[in-house]
Amino acid sequence: MRSILRFRLLRTGQPGMNRLLMALMAGHGTLLNAQVLVSATPIVEHEVAWLRNNGVPNALYDVRVWKITYRTPALDGSPSVASAAFVEPVNHCTTPLMCSIHGTVFLKSDVPSNWEESGTGGSRDAYGYGSLGIACVLPDLLGLGESPGLHPYLHAASEATACMDAVRAAREFREQRGDTLGSQLFLLGKSAGAHACLATAQAMQTDHPEEFQVTAAVGIDGPYAVFPVIRDEMIADQPAQGAANLVYILMAYNEAYPTLFNGYPDFLVPPYDVVVPPLYDGYHSKEEIEPLLPDTFSLLIPPALEQSTASDPSSPLNLRFKENTVFNWAPHFPMRLYYCTSDQFVLPENTQLAVNAFHAQGATDVEAIIPAGNVDHGDCGLLSQPLAMQWILSLKAGCDGTFNGPGADGLNFNLVPNPATGGSTELQFSPGNEGTRLAITVFNILGQAVLSHMVLCDGYNRVALNTRQLQPGTYFVQVIGKRGHDLEKLVVVE
Repeated sequence: MRSILRFRLLRTGQPGMNRLLMALMAGHGTLLNAQVLVSATPIVEHEVAWLRNNGVPNALYDVRVWKITYRTPALDGSPSVASAAFVEPVNHCTTPLMCSIHGTVFLKSDVPSNWEESGTGGSRDAYGYGSLGIACVLPDLLGLGESPGLHPYLHAASEATACMDAVRAAREFREQRGDTLGSQLFLLGKSAGAHACLATAQAMQTDHPEEFQVTAAVGIDGPYAVFPVIRDEMIADQPAQGAANLVYILMAYNEAYPTLFNGYPDFLVPPYDVVVPPLYDGYHSKEEIEPLLPDTFSLLIPPALEQSTASDPSSPLNLRFKENTVFNWAPHFPMRLYYCTSDQFVLPENTQLAVNAFHAQGATDVEAIIPAGNVDHGDCGLLSQPLAMQWILSLKAGCDGTFNGPGADGLNFNLVPNPATGGSTELQFSPGNEGTRLAITVFNILGQAVLSHMVLCDGYNRVALNTRQLQPGTYFVQVIGKRGHDLEKLVVVE
């Protein structure tokens, strides 16, 4: 159940800022003279203590959450609006920006801007990044949140436009407050959001290279290969997961490409051509739709469409599938794609094909990472998130905006002894960290946090770490402080 939050004036200690916030609240958040941004409305602010008690144990900064509304084109190019959540750290540091893109959503209300205060899912992840110094914009995407119409599911062009305009809106919002974001820009997407992530990354690099310089991109469990993987799922004469998602694609492409079909009977057989389309209005959940569909998707579509899709790679539908396959380019920045080999919902071939294609086209820093073996789609995403965060934090610039690699600003450390024996090891830091407050988190090889606490570095630049409660094995020790961050591997033996 969604929480009802009380808005309160965010206290910044800056009179000009408080006047702006009061004007926002009095005028429904409308901002004037913006190119993309329409409004920004405060949702909630949390202090470090609350974050540490609600799923973010290594939080360093307070965070503020806003709902932003911005201009972006509709599918037909006409002017429209969309919405997003924006989470920012409360600090005086140079602030990188991340565009974090959600997975499949059927309900218009089940979006980031309709903020959930449960400490799980997207809010927890955004709180994690925000509290460690990375601002996050979380676009709802077209057809969801404040955006009218059908959501164009797995439609690369509209995903990219909505995400780029969300980034522009976040930048404008900060600029209007006199607090420009830093130059680093990260992209992250999970499940269907990973498809949008790659589509956005391509559009930024190819079409707007002067405006957007992507620092790094992360995709988790993404359906990148609309052709051929998802195409093959549609025409397979065997039960498969996700029939409601496959119909979602056809509904979206029917909307995005007006000449593709002449009507619902062209891609849905009776009675589904009448029963199913009204359910994709943004007010019916997947749980309501899925039981009404056959397990074998080919029973939903007309034989003529199935045959042409199976036999003719240049059929109209296959051409649209190819158009929305998002790895026919070579990223010029680091990219990590996480997936699991046992995922039967988003098949692993999606990531394998994407990585192979990127390498074949000359990409030199694209890597596929398997966080775990025998897990399903949902658990794969959960296990991938902390690994992705560790990697992104290793690329994050220091507080002054400069980047010197892991341990920027002099926070690099060694573990002595390593392997750890006798139930303890010691973190030995570079000079100048005396008295620094540090967030230390120990992750197992699945990316799960198994130890987490805040400490003060002693006068000898050392911190003791008790390993007695850790089983023998391999771990990663992450340290985050105001001077930077570092990550080291730790082996624990009996």
